[in-house]
Amino acid sequence: MGITVVVTGASAGNGRAIARAFADAGCDVGLLARDADRLATAVSEIAARGQRGLAVPTDVSDPDAVERAAEAVERELGPIDVWVNDAMVTVFAPLHEITP
Repeated sequence: MGITVVVTGASAGNGRAIARAFADAGCDVGLLARDADRLATAVSEIAARGQRGLAVPTDVSDPDAVERAAEAVERELGPIDVWVNDAMVTVFAPLHEITP
């Protein structure tokens, strides 16, 4: 089995470019983002490069959803070797007030 990569924010911009670059390098890619339609197009781009892609619509501001997405990727593509966070949630608060 090959290398499995997860990229958040994979439906557009840098995240999508990162996902394509990993596919070009021979990796299977789990693609996480909120927009299911854009994710489907990104999966097609991964497949066109000869790799497996898995779209997992996910809001990274929901830690439980991120855990479920990781489980889905591992079920379909195998153990995760690399995780690239390109999506984010902006939080303005003292560190001791921040929770997952």
